[in-house]
Amino acid sequence: MLTQNEQRVLALIEKDPFLTQQEIASQLDLPRSTVATIVSSLTNKKQLLGRAYIVNHGAEIFCIGGMNIDRKYLLEAELMPKTSNPVTSSVSVGGVARNISENLGRLGLNVNLLSIGGRDQDFETLKQATEPFVNFQHVTQLGEYSTGSYVALLDDDGDMQLALADMSVADTMNREWISSYQNLLAQAKMIVLDLNVPLETTEYIIELARNKDIPLVIIPVSSPKMAHLPRQLEGVKWIIVNLDESETFFNKKVETAEDVEELVESWLALGVENVIITRGQSSTFYGNQTGERKQFLPPVSPHVEDVTGAGDSYASGLIYGQLQGYSPVESIQLAITNAYYTIQSPKTVRLDLTQDILEKQTEELKERGII
Repeated sequence: MLTQNEQRVLALIEKDPFLTQQEIASQLDLPRSTVATIVSSLTNKKQLLGRAYIVNHGAEIFCIGGMNIDRKYLLEAELMPKTSNPVTSSVSVGGVARNISENLGRLGLNVNLLSIGGRDQDFETLKQATEPFVNFQHVTQLGEYSTGSYVALLDDDGDMQLALADMSVADTMNREWISSYQNLLAQAKMIVLDLNVPLETTEYIIELARNKDIPLVIIPVSSPKMAHLPRQLEGVKWIIVNLDESETFFNKKVETAEDVEELVESWLALGVENVIITRGQSSTFYGNQTGERKQFLPPVSPHVEDVTGAGDSYASGLIYGQLQGYSPVESIQLAITNAYYTIQSPKTVRLDLTQDILEKQTEELKERGII
């Protein structure tokens, strides 16, 4: 006997055997984790025979890197050092790889998160928030570590004044750990890597992507984490890096637009296929190995709630565009749009994000001449 939900899922699969779990979940208004359980049950009951009712591993995206709990404190007045400052606080889930994976999951893509956390309540909070949109089954726990945490102090404009991160658990995402996923990653449609992982892991993934011809997107995370990036970058499809991170990596201070253009050339000389250098509200610089060079001026948002998720939403919009077959310019426009609306939201990943909404908002901004 089948349950009512099993009958509903089976009916959808019979109509379209290539539906993803996320698409089934969206159509039936069920959590993705519930759909995964139902599919497993249908397989055990021999109602499904292993056909392509869910996109196979060859069409999956793997996001590798950090996940953590974000604790944000909004200053009620100008920061005064060495004394107590009145704030309002909030707690949310975060981490670059985790944030990007949720963005992509909300956009209807089939995403896996590879990360490590502790055996604590923060891990359970992350799992509960992430699992409806992302395959969480490859995220492991270590009892001797705490799940990553991030604390941000924001001024009344939403700009970061100070950030503190305890990501020591990320050091355990070493070469031995990542190599255990070799066969799984070899089938990936795309790999997204943040630099919370050690240098040896970054080197391993770059080599794997190059040998298996898998598109690899690298998100540096922060200037200190640039030490986790090697100098051999052939096999990297995209790197999305801000100006500070570029200056740190090349040990070069930028003073003019020409200096930024030279940084683009420096990245390409290391083998990166496409590079984006963001500069906050100043022009973003793009270049690729075919000689294309462009600048994009980010639109000024009418209201900034929180800039914390801007970079992750930007990367997610670009990744979505590339997976949909858009050109680099069109993908960057999607990236700008997602960031534009995300910073107007109090959430690190905006809750209204869907494929239709992102596409429509991008077209609206283009029609208004904003992007």
